[in-house]
Amino acid sequence: MTHNDKKIAIIGMACRLPGHIDSPEDYWDILSQGKDVVTEVGEERWGTEFLSHPDKNEPGKTYTFAAGVLDTINEFDANFFGISPRESDQMDPQQRLLLELAWEAIEDSGVTLNALKKTDCAVYIGIASNDYAHRRTDDLASLDAYAMTGSTASVASNRISYAFDLRGPSVSVDTACSSSLVAIHQACKTLWTGESPTALCGGINMLIHPFPFIGFSKASMLSPDGRCKAFDDSGNGYVRSEGAGMLLLKPLHQAEIDGDHIHAVITGSGINSDGSTSGITVPGMETQSALLEKIYQDSGISANDISYLEAHGTGTAVGDPLEATALGEVIGKKRSSDNPLLIGSAKTNLGHLETASGMAGLLKAVLALKHKVIPPSLHFKTPNKNIDFKELNINVVTENTRLKTQDKPHYIGINSFGFGGANAHVLLEEYKKSEEALATPDKAFPPLMISAKSPEALESLAKSYAEQLNKSFNYYDVAYSARFKRTSLAYGLAIAGKDLSETVKNLENFGETGKSEKCTTGTHLNNAKLAFVFTGNGCQWQGMGQALYQSNAGFKNTFDDVAAALSKLSTDYSLEEELFCDVATSNLEKTEIAQPLLFAIQAGIVTFLADYGIRPSAVLGHSVGEVAAAWASGALSLEQASLVIHFRSQAQGLTKGKGRMAAVGLAGESLKELLETLDTSSPIEVAGENSPNSATVAGDMEALELLEVALNKDDKFYRLLDLDYAFHSRQMDSIEEQILTSLSGLKPSLGTTDFISTVTGKPLNGTELDASYWWKNIRQPVQFNKAITHLINQQVNVFVEIGPHAILRSYINDCLKSENTHGLVLDTLKRKQDSERRLQQ
Repeated sequence: MTHNDKKIAIIGMACRLPGHIDSPEDYWDILSQGKDVVTEVGEERWGTEFLSHPDKNEPGKTYTFAAGVLDTINEFDANFFGISPRESDQMDPQQRLLLELAWEAIEDSGVTLNALKKTDCAVYIGIASNDYAHRRTDDLASLDAYAMTGSTASVASNRISYAFDLRGPSVSVDTACSSSLVAIHQACKTLWTGESPTALCGGINMLIHPFPFIGFSKASMLSPDGRCKAFDDSGNGYVRSEGAGMLLLKPLHQAEIDGDHIHAVITGSGINSDGSTSGITVPGMETQSALLEKIYQDSGISANDISYLEAHGTGTAVGDPLEATALGEVIGKKRSSDNPLLIGSAKTNLGHLETASGMAGLLKAVLALKHKVIPPSLHFKTPNKNIDFKELNINVVTENTRLKTQDKPHYIGINSFGFGGANAHVLLEEYKKSEEALATPDKAFPPLMISAKSPEALESLAKSYAEQLNKSFNYYDVAYSARFKRTSLAYGLAIAGKDLSETVKNLENFGETGKSEKCTTGTHLNNAKLAFVFTGNGCQWQGMGQALYQSNAGFKNTFDDVAAALSKLSTDYSLEEELFCDVATSNLEKTEIAQPLLFAIQAGIVTFLADYGIRPSAVLGHSVGEVAAAWASGALSLEQASLVIHFRSQAQGLTKGKGRMAAVGLAGESLKELLETLDTSSPIEVAGENSPNSATVAGDMEALELLEVALNKDDKFYRLLDLDYAFHSRQMDSIEEQILTSLSGLKPSLGTTDFISTVTGKPLNGTELDASYWWKNIRQPVQFNKAITHLINQQVNVFVEIGPHAILRSYINDCLKSENTHGLVLDTLKRKQDSERRLQQ
C-alpha cells in the first residue's frame, strides 16, 4: 500500500463544546476571536459550595470547580432515536450526546443514513468518564433493567452501531487524555486494511460527578486560578472541561469518486507508550519524539512542510517543557531560524476536555486549514523558563496568523498524550479541491424537499431553511443537498415555488402555521418499493413532452435515440417534428404516429428520473405502455423496443375505422351482466380490466351508444375515448400474421428489473417477451387490475405514472384506500387546466 492509498478524508464533522458551541462554525467564532470560555460548574450539578475548600489537603474537598461547561446536558430527543423515556433516563448523557453528534456528522457529510445502514461502517469512541454511574451508586434504588447498558463505557460506541444499524467494528477507547486521537488512529487502520468502508470516530467527556475534581485536586493537577496557560511560565495545572466531537471518515480515493465534500485529509497517524518513566503520570520526551519521527518519516513530510502544530499544551509545569522539547527536537530544529515551528493549544480557550481533548485540537486544525488562519493560543505572556524556545526553534501563536499562499497543501500536526503514558499524533493535510466545479444548470429552480421526525420539527426545519435562503446561499445547491444529501425522515415537505422569494415566503408561512399554499406534506414510507407504470393509448395530447425535450439533456438524448432507431425502419415521419406540431397539424389521431411518440416520451422520462436517482423495483405497462416497460426492465434493448413499437403501430393503423373504445365506471361480473342485457347487432368486448370498478370496452359506435345510455341510467361513469380503433378486440385478428412475421426475429433478454405483465397479470421472465407475446399484448384484454394487485401484495407502495393517462389514478382511487394499503401516484406528464405543460415532481 502506497502512502497515497492510506490517506483518509474527513467528510463529516460535528461538535458540542463549552461557550455555546454547537457546530464547527460556532467553534471557529470562538477560536478566531480569541475567547476564553472557561467558567465554573454550577450548583445545579451538585453542591459545589459544600465541596469547595482552598486547602487541597482538606478531605473530600477540591480547591477549584473552574471548568469548561456545556450549556445543558439533560436535554435529549429520545423519540428521534427510537428510545423510550425510561431507557433514556438511565442512559449516560455521554451516550445521548454521542448519538446526536453521530447523526450530525452523517448529515454534515451528505451521506444518507440509508447508505450506511447494514454496512461495515466502524465506530471508534474515546471515552473514560463513569461519572453517571457514580451518581447512580448514590441511589441504588434508582437502577432498573436499563442501568447497565446506560452506564457502561463500551456501550457508548455500541449504542451508535445499534441505533444506525452499522455492522463494522464498534470499540470504546480509553487511554485517558489521548483517547480520541487513539480512536481516530484505530479508525484509520480499519479503513487502511479495508475492514470497513467508512468510520465514525470521536471522543467525549462530561463532568457529572465531583469525584474526579476531588481526586485531581489531591494530585495537585488542577490550576488553582482556573486557566490552562500552555507554555507560559505561570502555568500551574490544567482546567477540566466537557464536550465532544465526531468525524465521519472514508478513504480519500473513494471519497473523491463518490463526490463527497472533504473538510481535510488525515495523511498520517500513530500511537505508542512511554513505558517506564520517573512516574506513571510523567510524560516521556524520548518516546514522544520517536512517535513524531516515525509518523513524519512514513508520511514523507519534512519539518519545513509543517505549517502549525496543535500541541497537547495542558499548562502544567512538567508536561509543557517535555512536550515542547520533543516538538523542537524532531521538527523545530530542522527548520530555518527565520521559520520557527508555530505551536499552540485549544485548551487555553476551552479548558482540557480530557478524553475528548484530541477532538478539540483536531477540529481546530481542520478549521485553521479551511480558513487559512491559525487562531491564537491564549494566556501566553511570559515564556516558560524551562523551555528554550529559541534553541528549539518554536514559537507560540498569540494572534490570528494567516497561512501563506502556496501551491502545495498545508500540513498541521495534532499532538496528544494520556496521563498513563499513551501517546498519539495525527497529521492533517489541507484538501486541495479540483478546479473543475459542478456547474449549476441554467435557470434551474427545482423543488425543495425536506423532512423531519415530527410535524413540529418539520415546521422548525422550514423556518431554518427560510432563514438560510434569505442569506447568500445558492438555491440550487440547497435544494440539491436537501434532496440527495440528507436522510429522509418520517414527515416530508415539498415546495415548488416559481422563484426564491415565493419559496422563502411559503417556507416561512409553513413554519408559522404548519401549512402553506405551495407546500405539500406527507409521511415517509419505510422500505418503500417503487413501480413505474407506463400508460397506454387514449389520453395523449399535443404538446406533451415538449418542455422536457427543451430543458433536459437526458430526456432529449433518449428521445433522439428512439427517433434514430425508428428512422432506420423507413418511417415516413419525423418524430421530433411530430412532438412539436401544433394542435391544428397534429397527427396524434394516427396510432402509427401516436404510439412511437408515446414510447419515445416514456423512454425519455425514465432517463430523466434515473438521472435523479429514481429507479423502479418493478415495471408494468397498460397496452402499448408494455413496450416501454419491457425496455425499462432490460428485456428489450432500445433498438428492439423501437422495432416492436414500429411494427405494432403500423399493423394496428390498418384497423382504423373498424370500431371505437370507451372507459366505463363498471367492471368484472357487473359489467359482463350489463353487456349481456344490451340488444346490439355486434357484441361489446371488455378490452381492459383497469380496476375493480373501471374498465375499457371496445365495439362499434352504435353498440357503445347503447352502453352509454344504460350506464347513465345507473349514474355510472362513461367516456368515449378519442380513438378511432377497437384495440384488444376481434378487430385485431386481421393483423395477427403480420405481427408474428414482422417480429419473428425478436430475441429478448432476461431483464434486470421485474416485469409485471398486463397480459397475464403476473410477473414474466424477460425472455418470454417474443413475437407471440406481443400479439397477445394487442389481442387479449389488458389485465391491469391483476397486475397492480400483484404488486400491492408484494408490498409495492409507490407508483410513478409514466405518460399522460389517468388510468393509474383511477385505480388508486378505487383500491388504495383500505386500512392496510398505501399508495402514492406521481404524474410525470400532466395537462393543467390553463394548458400549461410542465413536469410535475
